[in-house]
Amino acid sequence: MADNTLTATHPPAAFTPRQIAGFYFKPCLDDEGEPTGNKTCKACGKCRKHSNGTGYTNLVSHLRSAHPNFEVGMTNASAAATGTLVSWVSQKASNRYPWLRWIVMSNLPLSFCEYTNLPAVAVDILRVNMESVTRAVKKVIGTEMPKKIGLILDGWSYDTEHFLAVYGYYKTSDGPQYPLLSMAPVMQEADDNLTADSHMAAIARFLPFFCHRLNLAVMRFLEPHEEDQENVQVLMRKLRTLKEAARLRAKTPLLPVPRQETRWSSTFAMLDRYVRLREFLSADDDEIADLLPSRSTHRSLQTLLEEMKDIESISKKLQSDGLTLLQARELFDGLLELNPSFASYLGT
Repeated sequence: MADNTLTATHPPAAFTPRQIAGFYFKPCLDDEGEPTGNKTCKACGKCRKHSNGTGYTNLVSHLRSAHPNFEVGMTNASAAATGTLVSWVSQKASNRYPWLRWIVMSNLPLSFCEYTNLPAVAVDILRVNMESVTRAVKKVIGTEMPKKIGLILDGWSYDTEHFLAVYGYYKTSDGPQYPLLSMAPVMQEADDNLTADSHMAAIARFLPFFCHRLNLAVMRFLEPHEEDQENVQVLMRKLRTLKEAARLRAKTPLLPVPRQETRWSSTFAMLDRYVRLREFLSADDDEIADLLPSRSTHRSLQTLLEEMKDIESISKKLQSDGLTLLQARELFDGLLELNPSFASYLGT
């Protein structure tokens, strides 16, 4: 029986042969300054044959044998000179990353990449890239995560759907880490068990439902103000661009806070940050002058923010430990006194 020889697979190279040759070798010139067809190693001064249009195997093999740690030298030199490794990232990856960030951070559909004036990227390719990034992030999290971790549960509602996210919690040398481990809609299967214990368990499940009803009420409450909210969202995105962010940093440490479509609490955070930033935003800035809300709209947003502060306070109390059904009902009754329009969702 023939022997099977197992050969260890080399890890993927951090740099391409062309990048390596360009970093470590320079043309060897004659006395008249003309190329001789050789390349000189900058590390040891030895000459190796290399003609234009040929590969770089001869040059790279010299480095592997004479300077086995050449990749470490390239990495350290690049980081020390520029503080970044961007110069070694391929153009393809450099173009694809902004696409991923734009789609994810702006909550855009994947098909958006095929309907812009920018060079198009196929949806299938973008999906494959996202899956690859997900696997890479999982690997990084799994490597740094200790054997014992804490778990944080966070729920929110969007329209009639209720979602639950699970975050990990652990500490590293860089400080506390809170990676998202899982996120899915909450599903409740039918149960025919009608014992007293099951009845008490069902009542206990109603408490999270109070938060769900509040979320639905707030989403309906915010609908008439959607246009003003979207205008503030556009302003916040503009303030996060390089030029506007630099101008804002010179005036205040406060950063723009855009909202997330699935969380009304992020709308509250966005409006709160807008009101606090307004005094630092000048109508003389041509870049944002057309995006600034009018005086009447600004007053309307301030009023909306004050009303949402009461809702935010009650929302936090509903998530407190030891809350009873009676206490939740009393909180809703108090909110109904302030805003009777919530009755369709919060009424008895």
